[in-house]
Amino acid sequence: MQMWAATFFEGYGNVLVFAAFGLVFVWINLYVVGKLVLRRPHKPAQGDKGVTYECGEPAIGDAWIRFDIRFYTLSLIFLIFDIEVALLFPWAAVYGSFVEAGFGFAAFLEVFFFLAVLGVGLAYVWVRRDLEWTSTKPGRALSEEALQGRAVPELEKAAR
Repeated sequence: MQMWAATFFEGYGNVLVFAAFGLVFVWINLYVVGKLVLRRPHKPAQGDKGVTYECGEPAIGDAWIRFDIRFYTLSLIFLIFDIEVALLFPWAAVYGSFVEAGFGFAAFLEVFFFLAVLGVGLAYVWVRRDLEWTSTKPGRALSEEALQGRAVPELEKAAR
């Protein structure tokens, strides 16, 4: 029984110590924040002191507005190609070791297939004109006139 306890604490002792330290650290920080930082002012807010201010813009209107789908579409396209670059750097770093091991052609084919799939995706969004911020196609980005309130007749027909 003594042998089992010794091997258990030898293997998991560090984990238990770090878990206990982490719990104590979090508890102390929550206590300090709760006691020192989160005190409410005794006087009601006067003037602009109580107004919500975020990201350099004053809060105007309701927060539950509908955002244009272009923001999400462009951000997803950016993420796809950003991850592509993030994956190509490590591949380029170890490509020499693949060549030395005799797997250079296979590694090249794999990355070529990866880039080909991404190229087809880029061609797809380019043909659909999803990379353009302004467009007059229904369901796509709006032109500057439509954004300023002068709706395009094609969009009015599509909305009916």
